Amino acid sequence: MNTVVKKTGFKYGIIGFIIYFFSCIIMWQVDIALFINPLVTYPLAILILCLGIYAQRTAKTQSGGYITFGNALLSFVITIAIAISGYAIACILIFNLIDPNAKELLLDITIKESLEMSNRMLTFMGMENAAGQLTEEQMRQSMQIGPTPMGIPSIIINYISNLAFYTVVGLIAAAIIKKDKPYEFE
Repeated sequence: MNTVVKKTGFKYGIIGFIIYFFSCIIMWQVDIALFINPLVTYPLAILILCLGIYAQRTAKTQSGGYITFGNALLSFVITIAIAISGYAIACILIFNLIDPNAKELLLDITIKESLEMSNRMLTFMGMENAAGQLTEEQMRQSMQIGPTPMGIPSIIINYISNLAFYTVVGLIAAAIIKKDKPYEFE
């Protein structure tokens, strides 16, 4: 493994880790509902994605303008794996060790928001008679099937699925960024 690729991946991964970790702490302190607010979570995800792509470009620049597909992907994956572990560690600390009651509060907010959105969508689609038939208790029972939201298994599953999604994007970015050295004849 190329040391430039490793150093670049670790450097930008730590930056992403710090961004995600402290963003989670701030969201927890300001308003727990920010964890499900797409106006906060999507820009964070896009920022981390851009950080991974920037790590690829930096590794290419530091390697003299040439980088293989594998090295470009590796710098991206190292960056992303470290960065999103900041979110996972912060959530484990916040929701399972420091403030377990926040997990229940977030679950209540999620159920309330889901019911409101469901009713809005049904009304928008002209199904007003179906709107309001789903109750909070039914929603709570359906959520018992899967892992507890913000529980440790849920956070681990989220980490793995995010890593898989980002890796697909990293594959595309690596295919675009890669530039092999030209073959030299003797």
